[in-house]
Amino acid sequence: MASGISLNRKKEAAEQRRQSILEAARTVFARKGYDASGVEDIAEQAGIGKGTLYLYFPSKEQIYLAALLEEARKLNADSRDAMAGADTWQGKLRAFVETRLRYFDEHQDFMRIYMTEFRSMCLLGKPVHLELHRLVEQCEAQLAQMFASAVGRGEIRNIDPELAALTVSDLVRGLMERRLRQLGRPVGQADTEFVLQLVGRALALENN
Repeated sequence: MASGISLNRKKEAAEQRRQSILEAARTVFARKGYDASGVEDIAEQAGIGKGTLYLYFPSKEQIYLAALLEEARKLNADSRDAMAGADTWQGKLRAFVETRLRYFDEHQDFMRIYMTEFRSMCLLGKPVHLELHRLVEQCEAQLAQMFASAVGRGEIRNIDPELAALTVSDLVRGLMERRLRQLGRPVGQADTEFVLQLVGRALALENN
C-alpha cells in the first residue's frame, strides 16, 4: 500500500512539473516567438535546470507542440460544452463567441502562439501539426452544423453553413488580434454584441 501511495505521489509531482514547464513555455514563446526562444529560456522561466527539462521533453519543438495542443484541446472542449448547453442557434452562437473571447482574456500567452500558428497554416503555407489542423476543423464543423440545422428549421435564410462558420471564426479571431495589438486590453461585452448583431442581421429571414 505504501509503495502504491508513493508511486501516485511521484506521478502527481511529475505532472505538476510537466505543467509548470508548459506554462513557462507559453510565456516564453508568447514573449520572444518560437525562433528566438531557447530551451534554456524555458528552463529559466520554469525555475529548473535544462537537464531536468529534457527529462520531460526531448526538444523545443516537442515543448511547443505540447503547450499548444493542450490548450487548444481545452479551448475546443470548453466551446463545445458551452454550445451544447444552449437551446437555440442564437444561444449557441453567443456561447461560442463568449467562450472564445473569455478564454482569450484568461490565456493571452497561449492565444498569441495559437494565432501565430493558425496564421502560418492559413497564410504562410507552413506545415502544421495534424492534430491542431483537426481541432480547427472540428470547431468550424460544429458551427457549420449549427447553421445547417437552423436553415433546416427555417430559422435563418438559406446560406452556406461552412462559409458562415468560417466567417464567425474569422470575426472572433479578428477581435482577439485587435486586442493583442492594443496591449492585451480585455475584450468587452460590446465586442461580443457587435459580432452577434452583425451575424444575426446577415442571416435574418428576408421577411423579418
